[in-house]
Amino acid sequence: MNEEYLPDYIKENYEVFDRFTFDYLFKRLLEDGYDNEEAKDIILYNCALSTLVTQERIDNEYYLEICESDTTAPDLLQLREQIWSQILRDKIERLLNA
Repeated sequence: MNEEYLPDYIKENYEVFDRFTFDYLFKRLLEDGYDNEEAKDIILYNCALSTLVTQERIDNEYYLEICESDTTAPDLLQLREQIWSQILRDKIERLLNA
């Protein structure tokens, strides 16, 4: 795909180092009428991907399960919950030790 025809959201997110960004770009491409294979190829050819994104979304073929109407992926919901729990635990510990 010629760079001048790339959607702005691809140009602005050429570094895809987390699954949230991959899923966002992938869903936007699906909304623009690309199928799952085309969306994957556009991201692969135009973005730098981290090893984690490559393994979790491309190699494991999770991209085939993504559809534009999806909410946040279950693995990302779990990650977000773990992060918020850790933040809350750290905050409580700081308050108790103050």
